[in-house]
Amino acid sequence: MDLRYRKMYCGTMRYSWDLIRSFQAVAETGSLSAASRRQSLTQPTVGRHIDLLEAELKVPLFIRSRDGMALTPKGEDLYAAAQQMGESATAFERLASGLDEDISGTVRISANEVFGVLILPGLIGEFIAANPSIDIELVVSNGASNLLKRDADVAIRMFRPTQNDLVARKISQLPLGLFTHRDYLARGPVPTSFDDLRNFVFVGFDRDTSLIEAARMMGVNLIPDDFRFRTDNILSHIWAIRSGAGIGVTHIGLAQRWDGVVQVLPDLPLPSLDLWIACHADVRYNKRVRTVMDFLAERLIDPYATCDI
Repeated sequence: MDLRYRKMYCGTMRYSWDLIRSFQAVAETGSLSAASRRQSLTQPTVGRHIDLLEAELKVPLFIRSRDGMALTPKGEDLYAAAQQMGESATAFERLASGLDEDISGTVRISANEVFGVLILPGLIGEFIAANPSIDIELVVSNGASNLLKRDADVAIRMFRPTQNDLVARKISQLPLGLFTHRDYLARGPVPTSFDDLRNFVFVGFDRDTSLIEAARMMGVNLIPDDFRFRTDNILSHIWAIRSGAGIGVTHIGLAQRWDGVVQVLPDLPLPSLDLWIACHADVRYNKRVRTVMDFLAERLIDPYATCDI
């Protein structure tokens, strides 16, 4: 690290971590308002932090304009040091959390739309009833949460985690199939091959290419225009299938619970999804995290058992 900024790490440093954290947030978001939302502080507080830090350093850190706040060259130099401090602080928090033997507290779970909306809420309610000292925060996103930055304590994922610092457990395999409502098939002919789907309302993704890539592995070349109903929202896929808007891919275990929904091309060998549960290695011995992971690992072996939608 540059010796000019080593004093920011020493025990007698003049610069409060609160000031540096606000500086990093403004540098990354480009505005006081966005930085204040990220840190759950008021905008005047974040602005005061920046003013104090600039006064202490005796250099301007930002160029202020109507478009926001941009780093000055000196600010860019300091931002690299602030990033390192932020990473160290996050690592410290992870390690401290892993040493915590008190079971009471909060565990943050990340899951995609299917699990976060259709499956986990019922399980979380059951878990909280049995463990009243543990609160649960649920993050619903199809993007992979960053466990290294503590975006979540526990992640439910449909793919094998590959980051070196994660501890992951495979829970089950989730077979996929093509489904629609029987009313849709009653309107005309039934598809007899995957290629036939181009002649039907095929529900697919808009910008997400995962279904196109999966089809390519099966020897079928699809393009976005082959999907006449396109959305990147997985719940919209489900309701398009259930309402008879078209034919789409979904979990066999879910679709079998829906009245009027039938499988199309049942002999078609679609790939399955692997269900994984993961946490950062630093928190795997934390009692709260371990309690949540053990509960989910047991109940998600049959993830559709509590789904009533």
